[in-house]
Amino acid sequence: MRIQALLKRSGKLNDNSITYGDIQVNLATNSTLVDGQEVELLGKEFDLLVYFLQNQNVILPKTQIFDRLWGFDSDTTVSVVEVYISKIRKKLKETKFTSNLQTIRSVGYILKDVD
Repeated sequence: MRIQALLKRSGKLNDNSITYGDIQVNLATNSTLVDGQEVELLGKEFDLLVYFLQNQNVILPKTQIFDRLWGFDSDTTVSVVEVYISKIRKKLKETKFTSNLQTIRSVGYILKDVD
């Protein structure tokens, strides 16, 4: 709730939606629009996108992302994070998200602010 309050004040969250450049994410319907066209992000892909949008300019280690989205008792490994990042990058290619999501080698990822 604190994150949502901060996002509302900054103008990036408006009635259960987050806007990042040309991407609009509706948290109520779990839908993603790029330039008004719907892009299908399934389950964890959507959750991962929202997690990055809520944590802009914060270095997110792969282990933290894994623990947050898959949980401590998951049967998969941390490498699943890389797989899902790749899927999101393919689906959102040519957007500000893809160009601003930077890989920090041996650490994790950071999503820079939209210019």
